[in-house]
Amino acid sequence: MPKELETVTARLNIEVFVDCPKCNICIDILNPEDTSDYDHNEEGRVLGQACGEGIWIDNHKQFKVKNVTCSACKAKFNVKGVEW
Repeated sequence: MPKELETVTARLNIEVFVDCPKCNICIDILNPEDTSDYDHNEEGRVLGQACGEGIWIDNHKQFKVKNVTCSACKAKFNVKGVEW
């Protein structure tokens, strides 16, 4: 009789990466450590746009995050659209 395999729980990690237009460093706009301690996802604003209801292709064209500050070089910029 075959031995029963152990069952584990999956983990879903979500990151939303952008390249800073000034220093070209890759930052995760969901991580306040990358965005000068500002939580752009407060109340689910970023994830709601990226993973919300509706047709993803349409949602991703309309995706916007304003006033992102790069922790590395302090450049400020906006984000529009999501590639997937």
